[in-house]
Amino acid sequence: MVQLNLYYQDWDYRKDNSEKHPQLKKITSQPNSFWLVDNPIKRIKRLSSRVHRLCKRAHPYQPVIVLYSIPDRDVGGHSKGGLTQTQYLDFIDEVVKGIGDYSPIVIIEPDAIPHMRKGMGFYEKQKRTRLIKSAIQKLSKTNAVVYLDIGHPNWLKKNDAITFLGMFYSKKVQGFSINTSNFVTTDKCIRYGDKIAKHFDCSYIVDTSRNGNEVWETFNPQEMKLGHKPTTNTDSKYCDAYLWIKTPGESDGAVNGWPKAGRFNAEKTLEIL
Repeated sequence: MVQLNLYYQDWDYRKDNSEKHPQLKKITSQPNSFWLVDNPIKRIKRLSSRVHRLCKRAHPYQPVIVLYSIPDRDVGGHSKGGLTQTQYLDFIDEVVKGIGDYSPIVIIEPDAIPHMRKGMGFYEKQKRTRLIKSAIQKLSKTNAVVYLDIGHPNWLKKNDAITFLGMFYSKKVQGFSINTSNFVTTDKCIRYGDKIAKHFDCSYIVDTSRNGNEVWETFNPQEMKLGHKPTTNTDSKYCDAYLWIKTPGESDGAVNGWPKAGRFNAEKTLEIL
C-alpha cells in the first residue's frame, strides 16, 4: 500500500450552482477528480501547462487525474470518442511533461481494459494493448501513483479481471481502480478487490462517488446516492483509498432526464445527496 495525501481543491468549481443551491457544497467540498477528455478535432490546449499548474497548486497534496482519451473510447457508448493512436501517444507525453517531479494520483482509462473482453475485434484489442502499455511505460518515468482501471464486480468476474489485469500489471503501477462511474456497494468492491490484490500483491482504489444505494441500471439510475466520502481510511489493508473518481452530478449520458455525458445538472444532483 501507499499513503495517499488527498487534495481538497481550494476553489468552488461549481460556484454558480452552489450559490443558488448551497446543498451542493456537500459535493464541492470533497476531493474531486480531474478528467482529461481529449478529442481529435478540438484538442485540449496547453495540456502540459494545465497539468503542471494543477499539480503545483495541489502540492504537497495529490490531485486525482483521470486519463480518458484512448482511441475508440467507450466503444460507441454515451462517452464515445477518443484520439487517434498518434495523438494519444502525444497526449500521454504532454501529461508526463506536465507532471514533472510531482506525484499526482493517475487513473488510466476507465473501462478500457474490461471493454476488451468483448465488443472489440482482434486488431482493436492489439492496438489498445499497445497503447495502454505505452502509457504505463511513459508514466513510470514520473513520480505519479498509477492505477489501471478494471471495471467493477458486476462486469468482470474475478478470474477474468485477473487475466486482463495480468496483461498489463507490473511494479511500474501501484495497482488498480474499480467501480469507476458505477454503483456497486463498497463492501462488495472490497471483497472483490481484495481477492485480485492478493493475487498480484498490489493495492487498489474504489470509486464511492455514487454507490450509496446499489442499483442495476447502467446510466444515471434514478435511485443512486452518494457513497463514502473520499478517504484513505478504508476497510481493507489492500485498499489505498475511497475516491470520488466520477464527479457526482456529471451525467453518464442523455438518459433519465440527464444531459449529455459529462455535463453537470444541478437539479438532478440534488436528488442524489
